[in-house]
Amino acid sequence: MLCLLLTGCGTQVTSADRIRAERYLQYLPVCEKVPDITEEQLETLQSQFRTRCENYEQTMYHIVGENSYMNSINYCFEENKLVTLQNYSPMASVLYRHQGEIGMNPILLMRKVLEGDGNASTAYDSYAEQISCTETEKHSSVLNPEWESPKKNYSGKPEDFIRNLFRPFYDNAESLAVGYTEDKEGNPNMYYVYLIDCREDVECYAFYFYLDEDGVFYQSAMDYLRYGGEELNACVSSASCFGGDGYDKEKYTILEQSLDIPPSGDLFGTYAESELCASGFSREYTSETDGTIAVLKHDTYTLERPQE
Repeated sequence: MLCLLLTGCGTQVTSADRIRAERYLQYLPVCEKVPDITEEQLETLQSQFRTRCENYEQTMYHIVGENSYMNSINYCFEENKLVTLQNYSPMASVLYRHQGEIGMNPILLMRKVLEGDGNASTAYDSYAEQISCTETEKHSSVLNPEWESPKKNYSGKPEDFIRNLFRPFYDNAESLAVGYTEDKEGNPNMYYVYLIDCREDVECYAFYFYLDEDGVFYQSAMDYLRYGGEELNACVSSASCFGGDGYDKEKYTILEQSLDIPPSGDLFGTYAESELCASGFSREYTSETDGTIAVLKHDTYTLERPQE
């Protein structure tokens, strides 16, 4: 059918037919949920896509302007699919077009897009309707009471060790941007990686790796925000805005594999006989028109000595 409409194979197509086919293909994951989608519905998708893109752009310009510091974000956009997320998700489209212009923590960026800036005097082009934020879970537990320190250390820069952790998930791990903060003496005490992964949904990550005074990694954390890639579903159907199950679970191995790693063999097992503990929370963002549009999770992994 698409062959007939797009190329005219064996039939004469009108301009209207071609436009309909192009729009259907652009918004394919949304259109597939609507039997016999109408011209009016396709026009609604097109109109909403443009309107939301414009609003998100204005919102992000405001946020980035208020947070004028450059910390590189690493991006993963699929390019080899017939229909990519940036084709039909307004949020992914804006992030895709402005990759080189946004230099800040992507979790903070998305939270400000969803929550606003809390200042009624600023012109803030976010959603027209109110988005509620509900904390759904807090947790604290011992993940592994018999933690075994890994028999490895890093040589050279901590950044290179961190880059290696991302090789299973990031094609260009050797060029992964890794930032750090410093203590009062100017020594790095926390490294971070910002990542936006766009497949079925927009998934934003902020990873944090903490070092003690000997340069041993003793704590790691991850902020994760998943934004529904099929947010336009609400314009034409009642389907959920989330297009997939999310890919955050595969990233937790990064947190665990970074712990008790020293800069030399002399410090092997610094946190031996410690317990691997985890704590965190999760939140949901619910839109009046789109339903649950985003979820936010925070998890911290820490090595702690068992209490006597």
